[in-house]
Amino acid sequence: MANDFFNKVDKAARTLRTGIRWAKYNKMSPPPGAFTSEMGRLLWAAPQPLIDPDKKMLVVFSQKAACTNVLVWFFHHLGHAKAAREYHYWPHEYRNYVYYFSELYRKAYDLDFSAFKVIRIIRDPYDRAVSSFRHVVRFGLVDDTLVKTLRYRTIASKGMSFSEFLDLLEETDLTTCNPHYCLQRHPIEDVLPVHHLINVSTENLFTRLNDVEADLGLDRTDLANSSWIKRLRHHNRPGKELDAESDLYAVRLTQDQARNGPWPDYEALLTPKARERIARLYAVDIKAYLTPKTELPKTSIATKPVEITSAAD
Repeated sequence: MANDFFNKVDKAARTLRTGIRWAKYNKMSPPPGAFTSEMGRLLWAAPQPLIDPDKKMLVVFSQKAACTNVLVWFFHHLGHAKAAREYHYWPHEYRNYVYYFSELYRKAYDLDFSAFKVIRIIRDPYDRAVSSFRHVVRFGLVDDTLVKTLRYRTIASKGMSFSEFLDLLEETDLTTCNPHYCLQRHPIEDVLPVHHLINVSTENLFTRLNDVEADLGLDRTDLANSSWIKRLRHHNRPGKELDAESDLYAVRLTQDQARNGPWPDYEALLTPKARERIARLYAVDIKAYLTPKTELPKTSIATKPVEITSAAD
């Protein structure tokens, strides 16, 4: 059994080239074990999973999949919530500049993870693509090489259409690009079994995290009433929707709309053509996460209650 486990580690590390995956976005120096062991290389693939050694819990998250809420929940159980909130209201600052540098995290690379419980939080790839699009328009965010290649230097001033965004993705290596629109599938999933798979597009995140707490014997949280979560909700997509008689797939949307609204409903952007292109772009994620049980109907998108509880669209 042990040999099978380590064979999986070796195979995943070699075939996915995880030593350089998203290297452009790894600003901190890696822990000593990041490249001295195959498991370390897998753990260093961004976004780096969250590790709680005492509770034997490994949380694998994706940007644009309620990751901010997940981070608040994780720091609460790690016992770092107060320190993280005092450091910065945005918990990713603490994750990037304190937690990943901590002795607790860096020593964790030497642990045996075969007994850890893996919690995986994902988002429907179609839903996430729309959210990623708004993120790019809102912050004018594209890789420098793509700006040169596709000449999207004017996103902030002229906006971008969803069709143009998909053009951009089709010119991108989605395994090494910005994590806000990269593939969700993480190489650690090829080695460690996922015990709790949470799809925030079809399930209530807070309820499912309560299920995780029950399984791990952790104190039950009430994140819906967390003052920190409530403060973070202003990062949600604008509540005011852009009315349109037809689809807005090829219509340019501005930075001001992405920030303040009105912003289109998901269905106005997810036309049959858009879905076809997303299916090709994110085929890996769709195969991994959208089983017949969880795949959303072609005409519907994330349920409204889940949108309300997400701290980051």
